[in-house]
Amino acid sequence: MATEEEIMSEVRSLGRLSPHQEDVLYSIALKQDELGRESTCLLLDKLAGNPLYEPLIEREYLTYDTFDHGGVNRVASLYVTLKGLRYCILFADELSRRHGELHLRRVAER
Repeated sequence: MATEEEIMSEVRSLGRLSPHQEDVLYSIALKQDELGRESTCLLLDKLAGNPLYEPLIEREYLTYDTFDHGGVNRVASLYVTLKGLRYCILFADELSRRHGELHLRRVAER
């Protein structure tokens, strides 16, 4: 389990996630918090090698389980790890503000 110190050390050496990656991580974390460990589902084909999700998985901010219900497509159920939650907490002020602005833009576009 990564501590805040370890996460900040990783951020200093590898840099922060991209704003889009942070938004995705934060959104999934909020969903999990509100719904109690509810996963976010994505087709496994869309996850493998995806430049948006791959760094989140490699840096252990996200994890996933795969399911095959007998169909053609396999499903990945994404979960934010404790390390990912700590990352969101460390940058919560910025992520929360950006998430709110993004939501307002989407509402205005409707």
